[in-house]
Amino acid sequence: MVGDTESGKTNLLRRVTRGITAHYAPDEAKIIVVDYRRTLVDAVPEEYRIGHVISLDNLKETIDGAARALRTRVPGADIAPARMRRCDWWTGPRLFVLVDDYDMVSGGNSFQSPFEPLFEDLTLGFEMGLHLVVARSAMGAGRSLGDALVRRLDEANNPAVLLSCPPTEGHLFGNTKPLNLPPGRAQHIARRRARLMQTALVEESTP
Repeated sequence: MVGDTESGKTNLLRRVTRGITAHYAPDEAKIIVVDYRRTLVDAVPEEYRIGHVISLDNLKETIDGAARALRTRVPGADIAPARMRRCDWWTGPRLFVLVDDYDMVSGGNSFQSPFEPLFEDLTLGFEMGLHLVVARSAMGAGRSLGDALVRRLDEANNPAVLLSCPPTEGHLFGNTKPLNLPPGRAQHIARRRARLMQTALVEESTP
């Protein structure tokens, strides 16, 4: 997810959180929030939250722990293709990792990504119960395409959301050209095709 300041990135992360808690019980889903500015601290109910990351050291420790847990879910050679979508060879909650202001976390292209322990799991994310949602600023978004995590997400053919973004950033997410859009309006890109969408506003005062 990429967007200008006040374009609706954090609001959309709040909407994602609402969807998770509406669809899953606390024992079926757990959420890690990477949120240096602490704008999402009240968005995730305590019974769902297993981590609220506000520093690099905390991030590395949390992601390393998540990666160790996911190692037990890697499908072995005995798992038939028909079982892959059923995800019936492991037990436990699905893990949602929500990252706000990723540009504050990444530290530039030369920085070794703290999310590297999860890279091997991204291709089979759904099958292993891993969901990673990353939001970053539109400023410098074109240069961010060289970031290791962004490349891995793109290679795994994950859908993307492009909120208002200066066209001068160049083509992002395949051939999709950024547009100057009203807050909450976005381009949803899936399978290299883009369609315009409007995200719903989440009132922060709502519990």
